[in-house]
Amino acid sequence: MNKLSQKRLLDGMIEAYVSWREACLRVSDAYGSWASQTGSGVSSAFGCYMAALEQEERAAEVYAGLVRRAGELCLRKHDAVEPLGGAAGGVGSR
Repeated sequence: MNKLSQKRLLDGMIEAYVSWREACLRVSDAYGSWASQTGSGVSSAFGCYMAALEQEERAAEVYAGLVRRAGELCLRKHDAVEPLGGAAGGVGSR
């Protein structure tokens, strides 16, 4: 993976994280609105809360997918690196 691709992945992760945190705040706001409602507005406020939860879940899935992708790339890169000291002459190979 080249440096530009790495930067794009990192930028995407940051953007996805911010989107997820903003969605979390909307959930909190919607919950507060629902919890304080009485009377006929309760079901509407609950619907808004459920919609906010669904949006937060989608944002979390996007972020988690990017984190998994970055982790897999790091593991592949790590596996491709030769052990310290080389394959045959490393510390403790005698």
